[in-house]
Amino acid sequence: MENQTNPYVLFNADILKDWKSNGVNYVKIVELDSYNGCQFFELVPNSEIPDSGETIYNIDSEDVSELLEKSDKVKFLVHEIYLEEED
Repeated sequence: MENQTNPYVLFNADILKDWKSNGVNYVKIVELDSYNGCQFFELVPNSEIPDSGETIYNIDSEDVSELLEKSDKVKFLVHEIYLEEED
């Protein structure tokens, strides 16, 4: 059996700060699955074109800062590929 690792990390202030310093302007929120009463969303940096049911926020908006607030019912995740920015 293969050892599967979770490619997602919980969105946090360090990620937000890093994205801002690396020139990210927009964040798209993509709805993922629900599990045990918790809804999961993926944050995609520098995505300016929403698909059906997706939301785009400016990186400096208060809405993005509110995504840092802890909740047992909603989690905002970032795929590890968006954390491997080269300087």
